[in-house]
Amino acid sequence: MQAILQVENLHITFRGEEGDIRPVSGIDFHVHAGETLGIVGESGCGKSVTSLAVMGLLPKGIGRVSNGRILFQNQNLTELKQTELQKIRGKEMAMIFQEPMTSLNPVYTVGEQLGEQIRLHLGLNKREAREKAAEMLRMVGIPRAEQIIREYPHQLSGGMRQRVMIAMAMSCDPKLLIADEPTTALDVTIQAQILDLMRELKAKQGTSIVFITHDLGVVAEMCDRVVVMYAGQVIEEASVRELFQNPQHPYTKGLIASIPSLDQQRRRLYSIRGTVPHPSAMPGGCRFAPRCDDVQAACRENPPLLHAGTEHKCRCWLVAKGGEELGADVAGSA
Repeated sequence: MQAILQVENLHITFRGEEGDIRPVSGIDFHVHAGETLGIVGESGCGKSVTSLAVMGLLPKGIGRVSNGRILFQNQNLTELKQTELQKIRGKEMAMIFQEPMTSLNPVYTVGEQLGEQIRLHLGLNKREAREKAAEMLRMVGIPRAEQIIREYPHQLSGGMRQRVMIAMAMSCDPKLLIADEPTTALDVTIQAQILDLMRELKAKQGTSIVFITHDLGVVAEMCDRVVVMYAGQVIEEASVRELFQNPQHPYTKGLIASIPSLDQQRRRLYSIRGTVPHPSAMPGGCRFAPRCDDVQAACRENPPLLHAGTEHKCRCWLVAKGGEELGADVAGSA
């Protein structure tokens, strides 16, 4: 199956006061046409930074792609000028940001913001763009579309603003949609409506989706495959069914164990001890070693490779060595 997006050995570097830091270090993943890929992990693991790099939206002068390639329809986005990226961004690929209130311009009406993108990429005149904007609002389930396009973002509820963001992202029929935690700030009822809407739009338009979240329940409901990130690396990748039935990395097991269950009565939910390390202070060896319940001496000394099975990949010495006691053989293979 043809991949519409391929991220290869991606390194992202930010300039800091005390020198360069690297929040993303050599990640690889791909998205097939018509597929929904979930990217999960705690805050600070590099999910959102990766999505900004794909869209060419890293903060200018501070962040940059320092190594690797981002191939969209076999075109390397890291080699394009901003003017060339602008022709692709919004039309061929689009993004839904986490907080719509900070993503929508407060001094322009909804119709003006939707219409600007439509005119830019589809070449419609002002009246045609306004009609298209109203059509897109109706498509995402917003009533009174003709009235809403004259209103400002602050006049809408959080769920309505997120629907406007989805309408804006889908207005030019993009082939790839990146959704960066699009339901985080919404209550559960609105969350369910937004997820249903995204499924409907994918079914109608065949759009490929990269769904970034820390909610494994949403992943189970929305995604075909899952990439688990930790401390700027991909640590596990598998189909949704395989990941939930047979998680291999201790971090993935910890994430799944922390999900509340109706079938099990537990006095206290499981939690992974510690926090994600800062990019400027990554531990040696396995980056998860300081938090891992199964850590062995060799894990702290040797960074594991992404062990690739048939369709299940995992970055863990315990998996690479079949769970046996680690020793000098690991050091020799590092």
